[in-house]
Amino acid sequence: VKAWFGKYTYGTAPAANDLINVCKLPKNCLTLWGFVATDDIDTGNETLDIDIGFTANGGGAATLDVSDGTTYTNAESGVADPDGFVNGGVFTGDAITDLAPAGTNWRPFLHATGPKFFSEETLVQAKIIAAAQAGGTGTVYVCIFGVVL
Repeated sequence: VKAWFGKYTYGTAPAANDLINVCKLPKNCLTLWGFVATDDIDTGNETLDIDIGFTANGGGAATLDVSDGTTYTNAESGVADPDGFVNGGVFTGDAITDLAPAGTNWRPFLHATGPKFFSEETLVQAKIIAAAQAGGTGTVYVCIFGVVL
């Protein structure tokens, strides 16, 4: 299992539609799980919304057959998906009991339908859907786990 990750620190408030190039996934990888974590970038009546997705990779509907007989198709058939890993919703910075302390945000990439296959090198991006109402500084960190075949 390998990890691909990236982080970005905002010195000023992020604006709607800002894109952060997080990391690149290598050709022929299966992503298994991941997450996005942030500081409490937005305080007060929170509105900051961050999605994590990927750009088009040109791989079309390429497939991969693995030893257990499962066939995986290139994620979204190689088309960009701005929330392909997680539609983050509003990042409040409030404590999630027994999971995340106050002042942080954490969203797992659940891969509910199983691993995502990327037949070509693919850029992972964070997109600011809604800007922060207050505050606006802090770090966005993304980590993705997977295997290269």
